[in-house]
Amino acid sequence: MSGPGKKYNPDNKTGYEYELLAEHLAGLIERGEWAPGSRLPGERALSEEYGVALDTVRKATQILRDRGLVQTLKSKGTFVAR
Repeated sequence: MSGPGKKYNPDNKTGYEYELLAEHLAGLIERGEWAPGSRLPGERALSEEYGVALDTVRKATQILRDRGLVQTLKSKGTFVAR
């Protein structure tokens, strides 16, 4: 589903969708559009907003966790790290 104008890949870069999405989401965090301590939208909401599968969102979120950008609390959600 990648192509020109894709919300998280406007330059039509090649690569795995989950890595491209992770880069986009990391940019939102780094630019302060998602403030420290704020809750990320749920997986289903992100899936619908970006037009990707739930598994793609899960893999992207895992990359963000591995980088220390977010923390996921069971039954609570995923939050931007402080």
